[in-house]
Amino acid sequence: MRDLDLVLLGVTGFTGRQTARWVARYVSEAAARQAGDDARPPLRWALAARHRGKLEAVRADLGPDFSELPLLVCDTGDDAAVTALARRTRVLLTTVGPYAQYGSAVVAACAAAGTDYVDITGETPWVRDMIDAHQATALRTGARLVPCCGFDSVPSDLGVWLVARALQGAGTDPVDVRASFSAKGGFNGGTLASGLGMMASGEGRRLFDPFLLNPPERKPGPAADRSQDVKRPYYDDVLGSWAAPFLMAAINTRVVRRSDALFSAEGQGYGPDFAYREVMRSKGRSDAWLVSGALGVVTAVGMRETGRKLLKRVGPAPGQGPSEAAMDGGFFRTRLVGRGASGVVVKGEISGPGDPGNRATVRMLCSAALALVEDRERLPERAGFLTPATCFEQVLVDRLRDRGMTLSASVVGAVSSADGPPTAASSSARG
Repeated sequence: MRDLDLVLLGVTGFTGRQTARWVARYVSEAAARQAGDDARPPLRWALAARHRGKLEAVRADLGPDFSELPLLVCDTGDDAAVTALARRTRVLLTTVGPYAQYGSAVVAACAAAGTDYVDITGETPWVRDMIDAHQATALRTGARLVPCCGFDSVPSDLGVWLVARALQGAGTDPVDVRASFSAKGGFNGGTLASGLGMMASGEGRRLFDPFLLNPPERKPGPAADRSQDVKRPYYDDVLGSWAAPFLMAAINTRVVRRSDALFSAEGQGYGPDFAYREVMRSKGRSDAWLVSGALGVVTAVGMRETGRKLLKRVGPAPGQGPSEAAMDGGFFRTRLVGRGASGVVVKGEISGPGDPGNRATVRMLCSAALALVEDRERLPERAGFLTPATCFEQVLVDRLRDRGMTLSASVVGAVSSADGPPTAASSSARG
């Protein structure tokens, strides 16, 4: 008997507290809008975490309107408790990371119970392991399991989906889609812990596989060479700016390629020559090299035990993160350029206010969870380990637009198709 629509697991952590506040505001706004016999039934939701006292503090922070909100004590190390939790709810949202340490039992329980699931992990090696272990079960029970529903990797995944569909709507398949990111914000202790955990376990090396999340039967095609990660700064003539390697590209691009693979299995893929890569947009040559150098230093330091200890000392601890003012003052902007086989060009943008790793991530995560609760009849009939694009398509686009984000893609012109597909660089050494 599922007596709950949505459970937020891990609400005593930094990001978890934000999800509780976000959903509480959403519920209050919905109640204010609706009246009369046609009102939608109220959301049946609950907060879950390991410690009762901390749960009570989070609930108290939401205000008197939520004083009766159910609190569920659940330790993710207790398989029986996790199983019981998954069986009670239609959708489970979890912010308990590092996911490789605390998330495996939750995924297993949701797959077995047919419970829909969303998280904000960037731990793609762990996601690969979960797919291998639980995909067959989730397909059998009908569970929709959607990792990477935050800044990793909603802007990339929905952005490419919009651009690709715009190109196909213009009568051509994509051969090259590129994204550049601009952002202002900080990161929290949970994000740092996840990254350091991957490096400590050696799993970080698996991040270098561009097709890590693809189904085994979906082999890299002719565009494999154009799908490699950007490793050094360059001037991108297509994007019209200097570009540096992007920290999140090793996560986002894998999710985008899994979307293409899953769509392709249904005859809805982006095309046989589709290639995608993304970069950090830079103000100029020196800025691009500075960003690239900093990324290289952090990566090198994180690969060593002494370096990880240093990063733990200087970075935020789990449960800590940027100030409210810093999160409110942040932003992100993802610019996309897609080229079709016929030369048609589409430009897209995914952008929004707020720190991308916190404010924007929470907005995306909670919107995804609520889409599973409230828009189920509008979602594609798919199950198993999905991506934001393959699970939600237009539904999540609409929800995020309603929450103040820009998501757009439109044809802007055409270039000669005689040049063929862009090369892996398509750049010039401007300086």
